[in-house]
Amino acid sequence: MGMPQAPRRNPYCLLWAVPYLLCGVFSRLLNDPVSHAVFVWLPPGVAVGAYLLTRRQNWPLLLAAFFCAQLALTSFTRGQPATALVFAINASVSSLLAAWTVRRLTPREGGLGLVAALLAGAVAGAALSALLGGGWLWLTQASDALVRLRTWVAAYLAGILILAPALTGWAHFRPRRSGGPRMRDLALGVIAYAGLIVSTFMTFDGEMIRNLPYVVTFELTYLPLVFAVLAALVWGPLGGTLAVVTLTGMALYQSAQGEGPFVEANDPWHVLLATQVYLVVTALLILLVNTLRGARAQELENAEQWRGRFDLALAGSHQLMYRYSPFDGSLELAGDVQGAFGVQAAALANLDALLALAHPDDRARLTLHWAARRAGAQDRTPLLFRMAHAGGGWRVVSDRGSPLEDFDGSVAVVAGMWRLGDIEQADVH
Repeated sequence: MGMPQAPRRNPYCLLWAVPYLLCGVFSRLLNDPVSHAVFVWLPPGVAVGAYLLTRRQNWPLLLAAFFCAQLALTSFTRGQPATALVFAINASVSSLLAAWTVRRLTPREGGLGLVAALLAGAVAGAALSALLGGGWLWLTQASDALVRLRTWVAAYLAGILILAPALTGWAHFRPRRSGGPRMRDLALGVIAYAGLIVSTFMTFDGEMIRNLPYVVTFELTYLPLVFAVLAALVWGPLGGTLAVVTLTGMALYQSAQGEGPFVEANDPWHVLLATQVYLVVTALLILLVNTLRGARAQELENAEQWRGRFDLALAGSHQLMYRYSPFDGSLELAGDVQGAFGVQAAALANLDALLALAHPDDRARLTLHWAARRAGAQDRTPLLFRMAHAGGGWRVVSDRGSPLEDFDGSVAVVAGMWRLGDIEQADVH
């Protein structure tokens, strides 16, 4: 007997270093060029999202990839080998701790517990990052270490809470077997996405809001949220991710230009921190929408599977299930109605349709039988009657059912089973 083989690692997970680098370059463009203070730092969100979407046996490869990517980013901007090494270790280890915390706390069924786990993971990663990176800054640059540490932690938390939910939203994305969304959903999604772009540009463009009162400019910030949620509802996780990424890029870029509703004259860098808080709220809102939407879709899929198995069981036992409502006169049939009578279930939507297809000699008995059931009679004796088959002949049916009473004693519903017999040939005159 051979030794069990170790699980093979997937080298393609190293490609996560590419979006990590791109987000790092974008974030560096928005930081203070003089003091190198970090006001925006999106790479931790990419790292945590990558860990959550990758099998655990591939985490060592991800750790090495993010370490090298962070080392390259810090070396390029600072040119200090010791600082670059400390920051690379800090970034890779803190992101790993954040992802491990999220995985550890997330319930198996996912759901709303993922949001709480993500918040806990972001805090754990930020605490370790503050401990390692802040300690190094304190030793090397004690003059402004506290101020820089505060902005660092805020940017780290925002990076995880903005991008990680967007990336994990893809984990719930499933392409439709029909080949894509319906034209109506596609058009609504396009309108929502276009509305997001236009409203974001209007909200964060300095020229357009300069002459508006502050209250109006602040209220405009809700418009992109509405369109982002609409895109997530119509397009699912794909639309939610696209909305968050688009809003993040536009809002951060325009805020870095000193524009938008969060600008303060005395603190030019406050706008980036305030914008990131706004984006964190948006990302968590979209995560909640995707989570609730995914849970509902899963419940519907489970219900369809149960219905399919139930229909198969009914077909295999040559039975139909029925439910009659005395309030609106509707008759619902479950099972292979087409195979039983050669017609769709919609053709037997009420008792009048049932009597119209019944054998003429059985209609009187059927009328009395259903009148007694509507009155609450509990006679469980099977009733034999015949129903016309679309292909010719009469299908023999054995009806076994009873009325179910409401709290006030009235009949709430009549439910039962039809046992299907053979098809008798039509009478020859």
